[in-house]
Amino acid sequence: MPNTDFTFESVQTFNGSTYGDMTLEAQKPGGTAFGAFVETSHLLYLGHSSKFDMAIFDIDTAGSLGTLKYEYYNGSAWIEFNPLSAYGSIDPDDSEGNQYAFDKDGVEIFPQNRLGSWAATTINSVSKYWIRISSPTSVSQNPTFKQIKMRPLAAYCTTQDVFELMQQGSVLGGTDFTASTTPTKEQVEQMINRSESYIDFKTRKSWRPTYNSEEIHQFNPYGFGLDRPDPTKILSLKVWDGSSWELKSPGRSNDYFLVPDTGMIHFSRDFRLPARFYGRSTFAGGEFANRVKITYLSGKDINFDSRASGIITSSCMKLAAIEITKNADFGGGFTSGLDRVSLSERIDTWTQEINDQLETLSAWVTF
Repeated sequence: MPNTDFTFESVQTFNGSTYGDMTLEAQKPGGTAFGAFVETSHLLYLGHSSKFDMAIFDIDTAGSLGTLKYEYYNGSAWIEFNPLSAYGSIDPDDSEGNQYAFDKDGVEIFPQNRLGSWAATTINSVSKYWIRISSPTSVSQNPTFKQIKMRPLAAYCTTQDVFELMQQGSVLGGTDFTASTTPTKEQVEQMINRSESYIDFKTRKSWRPTYNSEEIHQFNPYGFGLDRPDPTKILSLKVWDGSSWELKSPGRSNDYFLVPDTGMIHFSRDFRLPARFYGRSTFAGGEFANRVKITYLSGKDINFDSRASGIITSSCMKLAAIEITKNADFGGGFTSGLDRVSLSERIDTWTQEINDQLETLSAWVTF
């Protein structure tokens, strides 16, 4: 079982002179909402003992901020970087295309290639890997947060799991990979992350938060199924009304609702579109084709899927171990821990076990 629950281990605010520890409130799904950007000098710190590549924000009061500033610590200084701006529009008919601004529930993604030499540092007596966020130009409305979650690079297993599988305690010493081992802890985290992508692709499922941006569907008054299995939260659903993308409100008493077990979106209201649409009994082209655009989160929580969690963790450990064994030069260190069985035989055994395990989890897809 992985050791993460997809919450930040530390969330700190700074008002220019004093820190506030908001960790417990940020971890609670229904806790007391808290603010972070009352003034332009205020800071929000998101921290975890392992590196992460996504933050998920559940907003209570929508904010109105200037251009946000994101920073990470590289071992000697805070370095500004541009996140992936998860709400960046790819639709020429959309007026969006701006950085996510805490004005609605949403996601920001932190590509690891933009965080060179990311190092842990101490904030308010807590040592973690931190992302620091501020709104240095303006604050018109302070956003408040109900919950802030995260996605670690190593979500399905830990570097220590791989270390123990490869029997390295007696060879390298200690209980886990470190910055001075070969490979380093950071390199093994990257291998685990690649293994997770392979598992998701092979099974057509995910056991970690997955962001799906601007998925396009035909309008169907009886509802429609989302492309990714196990949707967990709709971040945005818009319908083309003839002049713009109109944002709809979630909820059975509003415009639409999600049924997570089936992955279906059902509409609660009949949307009246221009007469030129209703003049036809069927519609296959023109501006009203593919007129529903939806952004959402999907993926089961590995901590709650008792049937699959052990299989996923086992497969991820072995995939990372295979990559280590195949591609790295350890100066004989690893063979000292694994030479009871030849490396090629061990790789073949692990590969067969992975294929057998993932085959049991693969989803059937019908078209």
